Amino acid sequence: MAAKKKARRTTHRSKKGTKLYAVRDSKGRIKDIQTYKRAHGADLKRKAKGEAPAKRKVKAKAKVKAKVKAKVKAKAKRKTTVKAKTRVAKAKLAIRRAVKKAPVRARKQAAAVRAAVRKAPKKAQAALKKAVKKLPPQAQKAVAKAEKAMVKGEKLVVKKTKQAESQFTKTVNAVKKQATETVKQAEAAVSKAQDSAEKGAANVMDQAMDLFKKASDAVENAVESVIPGQSK
Repeated sequence: MAAKKKARRTTHRSKKGTKLYAVRDSKGRIKDIQTYKRAHGADLKRKAKGEAPAKRKVKAKAKVKAKVKAKVKAKAKRKTTVKAKTRVAKAKLAIRRAVKKAPVRARKQAAAVRAAVRKAPKKAQAALKKAVKKLPPQAQKAVAKAEKAMVKGEKLVVKKTKQAESQFTKTVNAVKKQATETVKQAEAAVSKAQDSAEKGAANVMDQAMDLFKKASDAVENAVESVIPGQSK
């Protein structure tokens, strides 16, 4: 048996000059006419039988490469974590040593800071003067006005503080005077009450003595009436 002839395509040109494909059957009869562009695009979209396995192999190789890269990255991460841990441990040891030595250093640093603070106002004033000299004349005038305003404000603050202090002292003195006066009044009232109490007690005692004498006399008279002839 002879093999069947495959359908084939022949190229042609239209009147305008565009390239055409004439699709023929096994007997050579024309089945369809297509433009070269359309037919060529369809051919490119189709995949041959040998192309699919090759693509699969490429994908498998890519997966293997990705796995290898992931393993390499994991190892690198482990190494970096170990290095980081060792660095942290070394830093902790250094911090502990520094903490042990810290008090002496801190004292020295505090002394240095205090000295710098003492020297700071003079240095700041000198730096301000230099900076003001470099400024344009209008800015220098503005700075001078601001300094004058600051001086006036400081003077006003000092005056107000002095006035407040004087008012406070006055109020304190007045309160003290009032307290002394009230204490004196209280002492006078207490002494008066004591005197009146003592006088009342003396009167009560006198009255009691009189009553006692009267009672004793009445008892003696009753005894004499009952038993006559007995003297006192």
